[in-house]
Amino acid sequence: HIIFPAITIGLASYLVVLEAFWLRTRDPVYRDLYFFWMKIFAVNFGMGVVSGVVMAYQFGTNWSVFSDFAGSITGPLLAYEVLTAFFLEAGFLGVMLFGWRRVGPGLHFFSTLMVALGTLLSATWILASNSWMHTPQGFEIIDNQVVPVDWVAVILNPSFPYRLVHMTMAAFLATALMVAGSAGWHFLKGNNAPAVRKMFSMALWMLLAVAPLQVV
Repeated sequence: HIIFPAITIGLASYLVVLEAFWLRTRDPVYRDLYFFWMKIFAVNFGMGVVSGVVMAYQFGTNWSVFSDFAGSITGPLLAYEVLTAFFLEAGFLGVMLFGWRRVGPGLHFFSTLMVALGTLLSATWILASNSWMHTPQGFEIIDNQVVPVDWVAVILNPSFPYRLVHMTMAAFLATALMVAGSAGWHFLKGNNAPAVRKMFSMALWMLLAVAPLQVV
């Protein structure tokens, strides 16, 4: 499952950058790249949803004892992810995918921005849950059940900031490598179009910035 959300997070932010450059410069290269990667984003988003539903069921099938023990914390955090992040992504996804010629450029860019924000919010809630499992805070155990007593401490547990930054950087890094790899494949096929050169350059600049940060 993690392959698809990681690429979704990176591609959503990349689409925001592409549309921002298009609105600012009106260079058709950015528009062409936006349409190219938007289709890949849509397929990847769908795969993330499908595999995520399967993973959600696994809390009751594969990890039912843990869910019974700690579900009072992991359950609400997953619910927050759906309510604040997935609904935001899904609500604006249709405008982003089909609204290029149906809404104004400002609204369309806002929709792309909201989809990207939704992916980052999704990562925030999931990483809060995952980090809590490693460094649990803000709870008591009563009758062999985890009971939350401080939701701020639950969410902002000690490893959460580091895991969130690490995962976000990983998503940007993986996406930049995929974009660069796609451009490299086109180069090998003899396609030296301006759009291919542009996305290769953007990907390498992103790698140059993100890779050292990820090491740190």
